[in-house]
Amino acid sequence: MREIETRLLEQIKKGNEMAFVEVYDKYWKQLFNSGYKRFQKKEIVEGLVQEVFVEMWQKRASLMVHTSLGAYLFTALKYKVINQMKSQMVKEKYVAFVTSRKSNFGSEVEEKIFYKELDEAYKQEIANLPSQAKRVYELKNTEGLSYVEISQEMGISVSTVEKHMIKALKILRQNLRNYCV
Repeated sequence: MREIETRLLEQIKKGNEMAFVEVYDKYWKQLFNSGYKRFQKKEIVEGLVQEVFVEMWQKRASLMVHTSLGAYLFTALKYKVINQMKSQMVKEKYVAFVTSRKSNFGSEVEEKIFYKELDEAYKQEIANLPSQAKRVYELKNTEGLSYVEISQEMGISVSTVEKHMIKALKILRQNLRNYCV
């Protein structure tokens, strides 16, 4: 590191705001231009450069610069830009997912109608289950009982409870398969 940068860095570590302003003035435009080449959104790059300087000031007491102050700042900005790009990609994928889901389901009114039909069919299929399978299914899913608690409630073995649950689920899956998207 050059001698001037070393002195500026030492002054910043001690909380000297004027030394910080000097570094800010020297590097802000260079950092902005570098960031803008990679991520061409002015407001976002301005924010990222600002974050680099804010974090530098906040961490000033423990700041460790091994090469040069400029290299430190450019590296910090590079990682901010990379993280921003990753974040942007995640947002874009989410928007694409939501958009594709909407086009698959149609309007909100259609979704409500579909849900109502599904709910009615589900209730009807539960009502049509064989009595033991229906009772096991309701105790498990409505009352939240465990298989052991259901076996005690109904006076049957745990393996019989499992068999009734398997039977109920198989019937429901088969009879509600037309509602799967």
